[in-house]
Amino acid sequence: MTDGNSKLWALVITVIITLSMSIGIVWYNHSNKGLEFKYEIYDKVEDFEPPPVDNKSENIPPSKDDSRANVKRVAIIIDDLGWNKESADALLNIDAPICFAILPHLPFSKIIADEAGLKHRDVLLHLPMEPYGYPHKDPGIKPLTDDMNKNDIEALIKDYISEIPHIVGINNHMGSKFTENERGMRYVMEILKDKNLFFIDSFTTPKSLAYQTAKASGVKTARRQVFLDNEEDEEYIKGQIEKLIIIAQRDNFAIGIGHPHPQTINVLQKMVPLMKENGIEIVPVSELVN
Repeated sequence: MTDGNSKLWALVITVIITLSMSIGIVWYNHSNKGLEFKYEIYDKVEDFEPPPVDNKSENIPPSKDDSRANVKRVAIIIDDLGWNKESADALLNIDAPICFAILPHLPFSKIIADEAGLKHRDVLLHLPMEPYGYPHKDPGIKPLTDDMNKNDIEALIKDYISEIPHIVGINNHMGSKFTENERGMRYVMEILKDKNLFFIDSFTTPKSLAYQTAKASGVKTARRQVFLDNEEDEEYIKGQIEKLIIIAQRDNFAIGIGHPHPQTINVLQKMVPLMKENGIEIVPVSELVN
């Protein structure tokens, strides 16, 4: 091989190695971005509101302080935690008992649950359930599906419960299809009743049977009224929190669900003090289950 050919081959090999490294870096960054932002996968349904409730029929427990029985109470749940610790830290630094709904088997699931539990925040297992469009519409973590039998459902739930310390209840991650399945939801409630856990119906479909099935099974339950951040826009989120306040003033309580988007955290940091100043008591969601 001539000296010229050797130099040419050396150049070709160098170009190939450089391109391979560049492709690898792009793939790595894209993969990590997918992991970091996977919490954005959730049912973006229209923000339909459950029907107004009758406090007597719903039997919502009164405020623990009898002198403040007429205080309007709001619970805020942040879903899809576990991918990113920074967002969880920012939520823990907000001076309000915001509830942490944590997905299992994620890089920071256990440590976030531990820190939230130590700060006396309600910790929920954010239980993946089958949405319409599955598997194309992927919850990111293996979900409960309509075709599972009782043993499959029980095994998966118990595995996920074991992954999240300090849990006091469960709410559904996605689940627009599974929560319409009365048989499947009944199996879920049997497990929750045995473990003395409550269920919050995220209400990702107007046909959800989760709330009714929980009540019929003797499981403490409640249902969200407002999704806070279907649009990742601070003005929109502010408007949704104002809507949550209006519902609380009407019904004496309201439950909102948001996600750890920077915009959501920014709005909560600004609005939590204002809510308190205006007579809204932010409470753990465990105070609002019946």
